[in-house]
Amino acid sequence: TALLHPSATTSVHGSALCASTALQPRALVCMGDHPELVEVCRGRYCSKKGSKRTLELMQEMAPEGTTVQVADCSDTDHGCFDECTMGPNVRVGKRILNGVKGPQACADVLGVEVPTASE
Repeated sequence: TALLHPSATTSVHGSALCASTALQPRALVCMGDHPELVEVCRGRYCSKKGSKRTLELMQEMAPEGTTVQVADCSDTDHGCFDECTMGPNVRVGKRILNGVKGPQACADVLGVEVPTASE
């Protein structure tokens, strides 16, 4: 399940993001609109937690108009989002989403349905 960074602003009924308070202090995320850019951390710890597969899934599922790429973290001290224990981590806009792993979590971030086996 994708988790929203604790400092991010959420809107329960907003069109761009919906949140549930099932987990505190983070919230489950489902993106309503398709994001333009999704960046997946491929740092050492996120890679160990499955970010390669997360990147592949998101690239396969990305709707038209959405770019999914390896995160450019060259401006950070550690070359990552510095939330290693909660990976795989994904950046959408200025939000860092934690624990984005598996088809459903990737689809939620992208605002798409999980493809069926026949697609």
